[in-house]
Amino acid sequence: MDADKLFMKMTDTNSRSFRIKSFSARALRAVTLYAVFPLVLCAVLAGGVFTAYDSAVTEGGTPPAQNGFIRDKALLKSPSGFPCAACDDTEGQNEYILSHLYEFDASAVPEGKIGIVPVSLYREADEGRVWVSDAGEKKQIDSEEFLSAKLAVTYGESEDYQVLIIHTHGTEAYTPEGMIYADPGFYPRSAVKEESVVCLGDIFEEAFERAGIKTLHCEIPIDKASYSKAYSNAADIIKEYINKYPTIKYMFDIHRDASDLSDGSKARMVTAVNGDTAAQLMFVVGSDRIAAENKNWRDNLTLAVKLQCALDEKYPGLMRPINIKQGAFNQFYTPLSVLIEVGSDGNSLEEAKRSAKILAEQLVKTVTKTG
Repeated sequence: MDADKLFMKMTDTNSRSFRIKSFSARALRAVTLYAVFPLVLCAVLAGGVFTAYDSAVTEGGTPPAQNGFIRDKALLKSPSGFPCAACDDTEGQNEYILSHLYEFDASAVPEGKIGIVPVSLYREADEGRVWVSDAGEKKQIDSEEFLSAKLAVTYGESEDYQVLIIHTHGTEAYTPEGMIYADPGFYPRSAVKEESVVCLGDIFEEAFERAGIKTLHCEIPIDKASYSKAYSNAADIIKEYINKYPTIKYMFDIHRDASDLSDGSKARMVTAVNGDTAAQLMFVVGSDRIAAENKNWRDNLTLAVKLQCALDEKYPGLMRPINIKQGAFNQFYTPLSVLIEVGSDGNSLEEAKRSAKILAEQLVKTVTKTG
C-alpha cells in the first residue's frame, strides 16, 4: 500500500483537511522517492565499496595501481591515525608495518615498466661485531675495537664553525610518494633544493645548531656542472671552506643511493621506524688503497662504527652494512669525515627525511659523547 492509500484510509475524503493532508502526503512521497531513498542507497553502496576495498587489503588483495601509484597496504590509517588501530605503542606499529611492508604485487606493473620494490638490506650482526662491505666482500668485523677507541677529534664548545655539510651529488632526488613502477632508466634527479638530497642537509644543520655546534651547509648541487668531475669540484669547494674556516673538524657528504635488482626492478630500501616507513641508511668510508693521502680513514671508520652500533641498538633494521671503499671520497681534508647514503632513488623524500632526522640526532650525541 502506497503512502496516498494509507493516508486516505485514515482520513475523511470529503473534508478540506483531507485535501490538504493528501497533498502533503504526495509531497512527502515525492521527497522520499526522489531524495531520501537515493541518498540512502548511495550510502549503502558506498559502504559496500569501501568495505570491499578494505577487505581486499586486509585479506591480502591489492587495489589496482593507477599511473604508477598505489596505496601502500602497510600504511592504511585507522581513525586514530596509527597504521594499526590495535597498536597503541611504537613497537607494535612497527611490527604491523613490517608484516606488510615487503609485499609487492608484480602483476600491478604494466608491461614495459619496472617495479619499485620494497627491500631490506639490513643484516643483524653477532654480539660484539658489525657488518661491513669491504671492497664488495660482506663480512663482520670486531666492533669493540672501534667502540673503545676515542674519536680523532675531542669535542669542545666553540664559537667557531666546526661542521661542514656538502652534497657532491646534490642533484640526487627521490621517487614520488606511493609510486610502485616507472619507466626503465628512471633515476630521479633535480637541481631544486626542496626536491633533492640538498634539503636533507638542512636537517643535519639544524640538529647541530640546536646543540650549539656551528655548522656550514654548502647547498651547491656540485654534480650539476659535471657529474664525472663532481668529486674534484667538491675538493676545490672543501678546500675553500677550510681555508676560510680552519676550525672545521667534521665533514659529512650527504647522498642517496641507487640500486637495481637482478630482474631490472628498482630497490626501495625501507624499514619501519617510530611507527612509519623510513629509508635505510648506509655509511661509506674511503680507504688508503688508492688514495695514499687518506691516512686517517680508520679514524673515519671508528666514527662510522660508533654510529652504526648506536643506531642498530635503537633502531634495528635501519642500517645497511658499512661500505668500505678503495677510493677516498675527499674524506682526508678534515679530521673526521663520512659519506652518508640516505635511502635510495626508490624511496620517497619523506622516508629519507625521517631517517635523516634520526641520524642527525645520533650524530650530535656521538660527536658530543652524550649518547
